[in-house]
Amino acid sequence: MASDHSRTDTAQEEIILELTEPSLPKAEALLIQKVLKETNWNLKQAARELQIARSTLYSKMKKYNIKRVSVDT
Repeated sequence: MASDHSRTDTAQEEIILELTEPSLPKAEALLIQKVLKETNWNLKQAARELQIARSTLYSKMKKYNIKRVSVDT
């Protein structure tokens, strides 16, 4: 019998977030930031990976004050 950890399905990939205090909103904000970074801030793709509507992603970004920081070089 194979364990659940042997699955190669990336959609089911385990995500480990380091939290100093348990907090569902903080975990949600960290997950959104992580997915945005992984998708290079492609909001359509990030919403798809989070399995939420793009409008919901916008609302959560506003709620948690998540903004893309521009880097001037």
